[in-house]
Amino acid sequence: MPRYRSTTPRPALPRRTLDYLERGALEGSRNAELFDAACQFRDAGFGQDEAEGQLMARAMADGLGESEARHAIGSAFSQAAREAIVPLRTGRLPPPPHAAEADHRPKFVAEPLELPAPPEGGFLRLLEACFGPDDLVAIAPGMEDDEGNVVPKRGVTLSVADWRKRVESKGGIDRCFSTKLGLFVRLNPMQQGGSRNDEVTAFRHVLVEFDRDASGADIPKGVQFGAIVASGLPVSAVIDSGNKSIHAWVRVDAPDAGEYRRRVDIVWDWLDGLNLDKKNKNPSRFSRCPDGWRTVDGEKRRQRLLAIGLGAKSWAEWEVRMIDDQIERMPVSALAVYDTSNDPNSVLGDRWLCRSGSLVIVGQSGIGKSSFCMQVMILWALGRPAFGIAPTAGRPIKSLLIQAENDIGDLAEMYQGVRAGMGLTPEEERLLEDRIFIYRDTTHTGEEFTALAAKLIERHKPDIVWADPLLNYIGDDISEQKVVAEFCCNRLNSIGLQTGVIWALLHHTGKPSKDPKAGTHWTASDLAYSGLGSSALVNWSRETAVIMRVKAPDGTPPTFQLSMTKRRQRAGLRDMLRTPTDTIFIRHSGGSGICWEQCAPPPAPSKGAASYSVGKPGRPSTFDEGKFRAVLDEFGGSLTRENENEVAAKFDVSVRTIWNWHKRFSANPQ
Repeated sequence: MPRYRSTTPRPALPRRTLDYLERGALEGSRNAELFDAACQFRDAGFGQDEAEGQLMARAMADGLGESEARHAIGSAFSQAAREAIVPLRTGRLPPPPHAAEADHRPKFVAEPLELPAPPEGGFLRLLEACFGPDDLVAIAPGMEDDEGNVVPKRGVTLSVADWRKRVESKGGIDRCFSTKLGLFVRLNPMQQGGSRNDEVTAFRHVLVEFDRDASGADIPKGVQFGAIVASGLPVSAVIDSGNKSIHAWVRVDAPDAGEYRRRVDIVWDWLDGLNLDKKNKNPSRFSRCPDGWRTVDGEKRRQRLLAIGLGAKSWAEWEVRMIDDQIERMPVSALAVYDTSNDPNSVLGDRWLCRSGSLVIVGQSGIGKSSFCMQVMILWALGRPAFGIAPTAGRPIKSLLIQAENDIGDLAEMYQGVRAGMGLTPEEERLLEDRIFIYRDTTHTGEEFTALAAKLIERHKPDIVWADPLLNYIGDDISEQKVVAEFCCNRLNSIGLQTGVIWALLHHTGKPSKDPKAGTHWTASDLAYSGLGSSALVNWSRETAVIMRVKAPDGTPPTFQLSMTKRRQRAGLRDMLRTPTDTIFIRHSGGSGICWEQCAPPPAPSKGAASYSVGKPGRPSTFDEGKFRAVLDEFGGSLTRENENEVAAKFDVSVRTIWNWHKRFSANPQ
């Protein structure tokens, strides 16, 4: 008998294709991106006309000619369709959790679906799809208990072959029992006459059922079915109970009871928010049996098989899909042909910052980091370079700024100063209205902050999200590695990977050292660790930019060095002679208003003052990890406030330098 497979809705388009439809492609990759998108439309079951209806406008907006675009789409549809990419998490941002709310949502997007037409011979099709030929299957008619509830009797256990013979001779499973209260079938094979969990012979399925939401309201069957399909789980069978619910037999194929419990917990977590019936976790559970009859409110209704073989083909395949949706696999074959000179993910500089990237700007308190941020947002929004750092291909960059330190008057001063310093035209100012979005948030931290940011990202779809300052929003002790990992790696990265936004965090340095030797041995790499807190922040960020005031003779205007510490030459910084460099010097404009401008290096600092580096080479660092480890071992293996001076004396460097070395050392333990 051929295996029945229900007609299911075509799969959703993968996230990359949706991003292409929204953002387009860069010059040099437009044809390839269009072809790839057309292939995804084809694989998802769209017709060529449907694909052209959505893709032609995108392609022509990117600059492709009509005939060229139609040819690329036609080429894609001339090839055989592949298995569609089914995104298990189809673009939903992390739910906005709140400490006072139990707002759980499933980790996928579901839409109501029309129930498929039940096939004939549903019971026999269920046997074929869910049991092996030697399995013993337990079926029981319904009965009323002392409280008037319908429950299954102990029932009858027969082999699949014997059930088939009995059904064929009787003319249906409903004629094998006499009951008006429905038929039940255990969803896993059992021992002969078995009814307990320890009498299950194969931990194959778990029953998923949810017909009421958390408030007790009925969930329509179309919504239930849509959620089951959207989950992507391996579902062996879907059964209409004949009343309010449908039953999904999720295939877990666990080798033993312990692994069964673990996999069931994974299913419950994946479907968190659907208010699943918690009583259905046991492996000996009864489900409604297809082709049985039941009476509900005086009406005789049939229990029907709706579909078999939905979602992934197996538990193992589903786990792989789930992993692939959470992390990105990069095949070597793709690396070999990737055109890095026309990288569609590049946003700023020479692949200095790409989509889903991260930037930390570190600076002393009160030097004007916020006005610096305002200035680069404006320049990039107009597609112009800021201090040599240019948007890739001159594409305007959309920014979302969430800040806590400045009220509207402060921000107005910054904006008006930059406007005057840059000579913005009225037309340019009008463009900024749709490219820069500024919010003040002084109350949300940690999880609540990222939830709020996710909503704003969904509303404005920016390229970069600025958080000013980081200390206001991280919500815990930034010196703790686990705090930084939770906030940056788990929360910010999750949003960045789903939306492509770049996170730009403005951060403070620690208190200045009183040691006159502080900074004398610093290179640009050392500067990366000048921010407060755990070195995990430096490890997380794609780039750490540092704005540091440099010492100069009295009477010299306050001057600052802007250094790129990780991806130095990719940013695009150039000195006053237009030579590529990792460090430039900037100062506040001498004109009216708040504005930054690039300047020449100040005169050499007086003897004993902190030095600065110019250009890529810098002063070689004297840090030697092996020697540092050996010295720490002399002091019990750790650096403390009690031994910091003695350790510094061993290397003839400042205490500040020793602690910066310790950060580097801690970031790369052995």
